Amino acid sequence: RIQSTKWVSRQRLLYNKGGLNSDRIQELNSIGFIWDCLDHAWNENFDQLCAFKAKHGHCNVSTHDEHNKSLGQWVSQQKVLHKKNALSSDRKQRMDSIGLVFPKEKNVDKRMSWEKRFDELCAFKAQNGHYIVSTHDERNKSLGQWVCKQRCSFRKNALRSDRIQELNSIGFIWDCLDHAWNENFDQLCAFKAKNGHCNISRNDPHNKSLGQWASQQQVLHKKNALSSDRKQRMDSIGLVFPKEKNVDKRMSWEKRCDELCAFKAQNGHCDVSTHDER
Repeated sequence: RIQSTKWVSRQRLLYNKGGLNSDRIQELNSIGFIWDCLDHAWNENFDQLCAFKAKHGHCNVSTHDEHNKSLGQWVSQQKVLHKKNALSSDRKQRMDSIGLVFPKEKNVDKRMSWEKRFDELCAFKAQNGHYIVSTHDERNKSLGQWVCKQRCSFRKNALRSDRIQELNSIGFIWDCLDHAWNENFDQLCAFKAKNGHCNISRNDPHNKSLGQWASQQQVLHKKNALSSDRKQRMDSIGLVFPKEKNVDKRMSWEKRCDELCAFKAQNGHCDVSTHDER
C-alpha cells in the first residue's frame, strides 16, 4: 500500500512537471484519477455547500452545526483566506455566485481612494443639495466619517493643498457650526429687511427656529461667550442685547468715588438723593 501511495504521488509529480506521457495521462483520466487532491477536496466541499444552499436557502453554515460541522469549518476557513487576500479570484467568484457573504473588511474606507469618496460627496450634494453628511445617517455613514476626517485633517494642517483646493471648488463646508451661525445671521438680516427690526419672538410660529437662535445669542452675550466679531455683526443690524443686571456692582469703585467727588464740588455736599433722576 505504501509503494502504491508513492507511485500515485510520483504520477502527480511527473504530471505537474510535464514529464508524464500523454497516453498514461489519458489512461489515468479514464479511471477518474485525481491529479490535485487539494483542488479536488475544495470542489467537493463547494458541491456540499451548493447542496446546503439548495436545501436551506442560504450559505450560513455554522461551525456549531453538528450535522454540518466539517462544512461549517471549511466555509469559515474560506472567509479567513478571503480576509488575508489568499482566496483565488476564481474561487471567490464561485462563492459569490451562490450567495456566500464575506464579512466586510475593517477600515475599508482607508483603502478606498480619496477620489472615489470625493465623487460620492459630489453625488450626495446633487441629491440632497448640501454637503452636511451626518455620521448618524446609516445609508451614508462611511461617507460622513470620511467628511469628518477631512475637516479634522484641515484643522490640523494635515490635508494636502490640492485636496483643499478640490474641496473648496465644490463649496465644501469646513466648519459646520460657523456655517450654521452665518446661515441664521443671513436669515436675521432678511427678517430685519422685511420687518424693520430684529425683535423675533421665540413664540412666532413662522420664525420659531430663528427666534430661538436670536435668543441664544443674547444668552451667550450675557455669559460673555459671544465672540467680539459676532457681537459686532449683530450690533451692525441693530440687534438689541438686554442690559446686564447689577452693572453698578461691576463698575469700578474708583469711578463711583470720582463721581461723588464731582457731585460734592458742584453741590457742596455728598448727600446724593436716590430720587434725583440726574
